[in-house]
Amino acid sequence: MIKKLVCLSLSLLMITFLTVELPAYATMGLEISPSRIRIKKQLGESAKGQVEVRNRSSYPIKVTTDITDTVNKKTKDGLLIRDEYPAGMTPYSCAKWIQVLKGEGTVIPPGKSMIMEFVVSPPPQIKEGGFAAYLFIKGAPADYSENQQSEKAGVQVVTIPRLGMSVIYEIEGTVKRTGELASLEIKPPTKTTPFVLRYNFKNTGNADIDLTGSFHIIDSKGNLAAKNTIKGMKTFPGDQGFGETEWKGDLAPGHYSILLTFELGPDATESVVKELPFDIPAAS
Repeated sequence: MIKKLVCLSLSLLMITFLTVELPAYATMGLEISPSRIRIKKQLGESAKGQVEVRNRSSYPIKVTTDITDTVNKKTKDGLLIRDEYPAGMTPYSCAKWIQVLKGEGTVIPPGKSMIMEFVVSPPPQIKEGGFAAYLFIKGAPADYSENQQSEKAGVQVVTIPRLGMSVIYEIEGTVKRTGELASLEIKPPTKTTPFVLRYNFKNTGNADIDLTGSFHIIDSKGNLAAKNTIKGMKTFPGDQGFGETEWKGDLAPGHYSILLTFELGPDATESVVKELPFDIPAAS
């Protein structure tokens, strides 16, 4: 009887950078923790990091790695989505600075884990800003051979889970998180469509920006009619693209103003505040 291993090959791109460790992310028997790491060092300093890799499957897994750039690409609607490039393709890349010290090629028994260690070593010409990369961790069955697979094409389908940990390296005291709203558009709600806020943001700084925020809608009498958070955007230096937030609440016909506050995180030392009027016409 031919044993079939059926899995799904996937590439997971994490889109949120935080300074705290988040719960592990697991799929297809492979689990890593943390899924993102932010390193802050003085000029020229190297830094070590580590990630726990756990085998949740019922068979031994051999661990290997890929290191790539992390980028944003635009959809046809101008929205930004995460993707990857070969290492060293972006001006803010730290992919070629990362070296795996321990764990490459390790075989993890079922239910066990190991600690993978790596080091980030910036070159001497790097003087300021924030830099990013993906450290991808792959786990294949320990007895799996790509040569054997090619010889038996159509007989055995093997999945190799691929989980990406975001690595951010910042030079302390040099990070500038600045940005601007190139445009801002409001689409008032109708009987069939929700209130839509569409914003075009450009990252003009030298580090990644997690754009978050909130809005408050004020009626003509100065009363608060609605409030909500703004759907965030993840950007790198030079990125410009659209974000959209929908709100499905009800507003009576009348004149309103909306106060928007955009926070430029993750440290949120800068913010952008805008106020715009808009009207909701009476039903015809």
